[in-house]
Amino acid sequence: MFKKHLLALACICISPAAIASPSVPQSSNTISYNLFLIPSHAVDKTVSTISNQLKQQQLSSLYSQGFLPHITLYLTEYPAKNLNLLKQQAQQLANQWHSFDLTLDHIQRTKGNWLMLDVNNTPELQRLADTAAIMVAPLRTMDPKIPTWVSHYPEKLAAFQRYGSPNVFMNFEPHITLLPQTDPQKLTQFMANYGAQFQPMHFKALGIGIAAVNSNGQAKAEIASYSFPK
Repeated sequence: MFKKHLLALACICISPAAIASPSVPQSSNTISYNLFLIPSHAVDKTVSTISNQLKQQQLSSLYSQGFLPHITLYLTEYPAKNLNLLKQQAQQLANQWHSFDLTLDHIQRTKGNWLMLDVNNTPELQRLADTAAIMVAPLRTMDPKIPTWVSHYPEKLAAFQRYGSPNVFMNFEPHITLLPQTDPQKLTQFMANYGAQFQPMHFKALGIGIAAVNSNGQAKAEIASYSFPK
């Protein structure tokens, strides 16, 4: 229910048209940037452990390839010239927030055979994601490329067409991606041997980062990071 309440508040603050129709002039030179939540280092240890378990099933995790564990708040394409404006908005958002507690809930295999480490959503995390989308969506391009995996989720496709990103507002599902689409038989074996036995762990949200990402929404280096005030 809190998702509906928060979305209603968001709609009061800004109209859907303002989110769906960027006011900034467009450029043919576009880049996909991920505005993400930076987790505490305890998450790296957990993801590293899972990475080793995946290796036992001959699966090479994103973490083992040097990609950053992160929790996406808002991911879309922007004109390259808007990066400084995106940084300004991210810093402003971080300065308005504070560190808060979250939980890694369970390991999930998706319909498209991706592997995710789900984060238990909370009213505060939902509010942060909603606010992030409201603040930075006006900077995006109007015609971002639709990720192939979105075709498995009609409701996320509708969100993408309206807001330029599939996991926003009512469709926000916080997670850390462990593997992109991969061998379904190996995933079945991993879930039987390790995934189903995962125990929830608690961690803190430390700040907001920005990274340029590949076609799977993954990044190896931050462009900028902004810590929440102590």
